[in-house]
Amino acid sequence: MEVLFIRSGRVRRLIFTIKIRIILKDGEVATGDTVLLASGGHGFTMLEPTEMIEVKQGPYAGENDKTRFGE
Repeated sequence: MEVLFIRSGRVRRLIFTIKIRIILKDGEVATGDTVLLASGGHGFTMLEPTEMIEVKQGPYAGENDKTRFGE
């Protein structure tokens, strides 16, 4: 689980199902928004210069903690 707080900027965010990688949500978040990522996969495209604060439950296993895939 992780939480993102958008300090400034605009971001396109995608939320995916984890097993079949279907996009569940596609939208924009901006300054002052908070995003809770409780399950599934996610991706971001910065629409303008952006500052985000990320709070993630540990421990962090580096690249072993990620599964990367495209749209």
